[in-house]
Amino acid sequence: MKQEKRQGILFIIGAGFFFALMTFFVRLSGDLPTMEKAFFRNAVAAVVAAFLLIRAKEPFYAPKKSWGGLFMRSFCGTVGLICNFYAIDRLNIADANMLNKLSPFFAIIMSTFILKEKANKVEWGAVGAAALFNFTACSIRKWYNS
Repeated sequence: MKQEKRQGILFIIGAGFFFALMTFFVRLSGDLPTMEKAFFRNAVAAVVAAFLLIRAKEPFYAPKKSWGGLFMRSFCGTVGLICNFYAIDRLNIADANMLNKLSPFFAIIMSTFILKEKANKVEWGAVGAAALFNFTACSIRKWYNS
C-alpha cells in the first residue's frame, strides 16, 4: 500500500475518533445552550487554524473570487454544527451520530444538482441503501421503545 494512502486511512480513522470524542464532550458539557457550545467549539477551531496558518507561514486572506464559496461553506458548516449539537443534546449519542453520518449521501445528491456531477449506479445504490437502513433503524428503534 502506498504511504499516502496509508496516511490517509490513518487520518480518517483519527477524524472519526476525534469527532466521536467531540460528541461525547458536547454531551458532557451539560445544560449549556446549543449556541454557546457551538461558539466555543468554533472559537477553539479558530485558534487552532490560526496557529497552523502562522506555523506554515500561510496568509490569512483568500482571493476575492473565493469569498462567495467560502461564505457558503462557513454558513452551511455552522448551521450543520448547530443542528448536530442540538441533536446530541436531545437524542441518544448513537442516534445523533448515525444520522450525522448521512452527510456523504447528501453530498452525492447535492453534487448532482449543484455541481452537475454524474453519480454512478454504485453511488446511487449507496444512497438508497443508506436511506433504507436509516428508515429501518429508526422504525425498529421506535417500535422497540414503545
